[in-house]
Amino acid sequence: MKKLIATAANERIGGFLVNDWYKSLKENVKLDDTDVLVIDYGLGPWRNFLKDVILFSPVCTSGNLVNTRFINLAIFLEEHPEYDQVLFCDGGDLIFQDDVSHLFELEKNAFRMVLENESPPIDVVVKDEDLIDGEKIKRFLRDKRLFNVGFLIAPREKYLEIRDFMEKSVKNMNAWGVDMIVINYLAYRGEHVALDTKYNFIPSTAKKKFYVKNSKFYLENGELIPVVHNAGRFDIIRPVKNFGYGEGKNIVDPISVWLFRIIFRLSNLLKKLS
Repeated sequence: MKKLIATAANERIGGFLVNDWYKSLKENVKLDDTDVLVIDYGLGPWRNFLKDVILFSPVCTSGNLVNTRFINLAIFLEEHPEYDQVLFCDGGDLIFQDDVSHLFELEKNAFRMVLENESPPIDVVVKDEDLIDGEKIKRFLRDKRLFNVGFLIAPREKYLEIRDFMEKSVKNMNAWGVDMIVINYLAYRGEHVALDTKYNFIPSTAKKKFYVKNSKFYLENGELIPVVHNAGRFDIIRPVKNFGYGEGKNIVDPISVWLFRIIFRLSNLLKKLS
């Protein structure tokens, strides 16, 4: 059986996908028995630069890319049963600095993700009416630390399960945060493993100290961080400016880090008081 590393992208993030995400993947991750898939939501000319990559046109386009990408991945996997383990990750704000292929061999039947240090105020973002039984699902997750779904490893069957649950339970496929709610709900109700935070390191919420040297991210002890995720819904609160892979990149903005954490903590406080 083969393994698959997949993402989804459109023309807006095409430059980053080609020059940062894919370049960092090719240079740092062992791909001997692994294919790379990009779900092409309109890459335009950037698709010409993706050599040795499977390009798959989305079947489901009713909803935003962040949500429908999981349905389209499941469709691809149904057509290609040769893949048994899949890494699905963000392609517009994430880079690889070291190998992660060994994670395919860890707890093969489980969801494998990194827990958020600061969970987003999901009760505020996702409305009960966005989901069938939304209040019940959110109540189940309310006191749990949420997994960040921007870097997810799971067996192919789990992605089919995500698709089935989305089609059954999501009423608003345009709602931001629905993917996180659905996947966390399924993970906590089944087998799941929390990966070390270095496999989806988010500078804005990281508790471990880090530094940038020669455009690369390191932990305080000098260890190179395998996966760095410059997460944030809006560019203004992303903590790393000129984020990417290669020389002259990655300027950490302490004000953005502070702003990001304040927004999260205030929102969560308001949620608890409501």
